[in-house]
Amino acid sequence: MKIKYLLSASALVICQLSQAAELFVNDKPREIALADKLETDATIGGYPIWSGEGKWRLIELIRTDSSGSAAPIPLGTVKVFQTEGKQFVAGMEVRANLRSGSGYWVDEPCKRDDMLFKLQLAGGREDNCVTINHITRYMNNPGGKLAETYALLKEQGIEIPPTVLNIILTRNSTSQKKLVFSIWINPELAGFPRESEPEWGRNPWNKVQAFSDPKKKQYIDSLSLWATSFVKKMNDGLSQKPDAFLDIPSWRTLHVSAPQAEVIKPQIKLD
Repeated sequence: MKIKYLLSASALVICQLSQAAELFVNDKPREIALADKLETDATIGGYPIWSGEGKWRLIELIRTDSSGSAAPIPLGTVKVFQTEGKQFVAGMEVRANLRSGSGYWVDEPCKRDDMLFKLQLAGGREDNCVTINHITRYMNNPGGKLAETYALLKEQGIEIPPTVLNIILTRNSTSQKKLVFSIWINPELAGFPRESEPEWGRNPWNKVQAFSDPKKKQYIDSLSLWATSFVKKMNDGLSQKPDAFLDIPSWRTLHVSAPQAEVIKPQIKLD
């Protein structure tokens, strides 16, 4: 009996360790605090999360349920951000199914044609799509935990760029499997000037204007190649391979970063 107990205790420890970095345990979000570091081996419903430079900070974890004709399944959403010195580097949102279902997704992530880049590697009832677009009025009127994050950044003198580039990678499959990365990156770190034009069509990062600017076009082309290498790993991500995204470098390897401001230690230390 004692041996059985010891074996059971060992199995429990192994089980706990295997779930240590899972953000949603039993379909429920784990307890976190704003700006907690995201573990580099963190998972969402068992799917690996791209760790990037290993400097993501948590904003919030959200549990929702799918809607539509199929029976609802639980979905998890993870929101994170990254800073460096007094600069905002990026935000990221990861969404995935926490349990499988019997239906399929009817999203059309690659439908639009007015984006900077798009590539669809799947068909039928599946998607393996990546898009790049520009977003204006970024975090212009945040609410909830995003508002708390905005206040924290402003308190520490970190300016949020009004215009960012948004990379979305969508892997939808049958059995209602879903893994979506949405990454908002700050183009100012690549040496581009701040663009404050709030109207999407008139913003200099709009496709019509950006493609006429040789420097922007070159950057978009490089970013497109990076995004293509990422989307080709989404099958491994959907298969829940722990090392699916380990060889995906930061997009910042595409350029030389702008000089960083002096780091002043705040109450909550951000990278």
